[in-house]
Amino acid sequence: MKTIETFFAVAAIGVLSMACNKTDTTGLTTQETQLKEAVEQYVPGVIYKIYGNLADATEQLYTQLEALKGKSSIEQADVDKVCETFLSARQWWEQSEAFLYGAATAYGIDPHIDSWPLDKDKLAKSLSNAETIADLDEEGAGAVDEVGAASLGFHGIEFIIFRDGKNRAAAALNGTEDDEAFTGRNVSGKDEIIFATAVAEDLRNYCFQLQVAWDPNAPEARKTLVEDELEMNTVMDSGFTYGENLLNTGSAGSTYRNWPEAAAQILVAGCSNICNEVANTKIGTAHYVNSDEYDADYIESPYSKKSYQDFKDNILSIQYSLYGAQGATSANPKSIAAFLANNNWGSAKELENALAEAVKSLDEAMAKGAFVDNPTSEEAENCIVKINVLDELLNSAADWISKL
Repeated sequence: MKTIETFFAVAAIGVLSMACNKTDTTGLTTQETQLKEAVEQYVPGVIYKIYGNLADATEQLYTQLEALKGKSSIEQADVDKVCETFLSARQWWEQSEAFLYGAATAYGIDPHIDSWPLDKDKLAKSLSNAETIADLDEEGAGAVDEVGAASLGFHGIEFIIFRDGKNRAAAALNGTEDDEAFTGRNVSGKDEIIFATAVAEDLRNYCFQLQVAWDPNAPEARKTLVEDELEMNTVMDSGFTYGENLLNTGSAGSTYRNWPEAAAQILVAGCSNICNEVANTKIGTAHYVNSDEYDADYIESPYSKKSYQDFKDNILSIQYSLYGAQGATSANPKSIAAFLANNNWGSAKELENALAEAVKSLDEAMAKGAFVDNPTSEEAENCIVKINVLDELLNSAADWISKL
């Protein structure tokens, strides 16, 4: 009986081996075809979807702030609505960080819209300058350079509409800024809303650029604004968008030679990159207390106190990339995770478990309180450990795929 079982086991391995090496009419092996299908699922299902939602949310945020700027008196309901939209846009952005390897990096969009810590002293000086406020009021995004790069993007807006983990009080925005950095500056809430509106327009423009630079089917109105009016770059030297470049792997003009290389790029330059940043920079820099590494100010989203939510959304960005669809909680049949499991990569299950453990660690930390209130907690340490385990497995998976 053992002899018969051994025969069938060897035969099954042989069939699998032949299947893996067989080529189709395109000249691709079975594994290459599966990776091609995974990338073709991932690009529209994850990247186009998330960047589209990000563009929609930042457009809404700008529209709401512009309306708020036009009001003689601000109501709490107005502020709450803006805060809700901001957090939605923020989540879409954080869920995009597993594919920063494209336009976000090439065009400097990531540092432009998501740098921290905020330079409050410089911001206070800028907003107390009547000429700067007048320019921001009249020119909007066209005048944001006057306040400096360290005051722009999500965190410049966050400071205006959140304080101490809560939506900013309407009474404060109807009065005068009382943060200690603004002492003696006499900056009104009205001035702050003028600033936030201009920054939101700038943020919207760059998020439109992200969508257009990846998705060739982005709305025409957004293409016109970005390409014709703002003269922003949206295509590579080949003429491809970043999405087309990835989908045309192996073809003339694409920067990717083959499908294993494309998949490895997604795992390393995309997923591993943000994994390492979350564990060792976003959490680690403020967590480890020694003279070389500790920086108490280097904490993301301190005014809304949504740091752990940011970190979780970054890991979900990895999850969606592996599973092939935004919002996915299990692997799409045509996804990188499914490919790893179906082709018997030895650590496929371990990778999925590590992903779940990383998300769980962030949920547990979030339940204990805000990261900014206790960056040296045991829960923060556990997040670092769990996320680094995930990072190691992502790199192992990429190494295995690249050798196919």
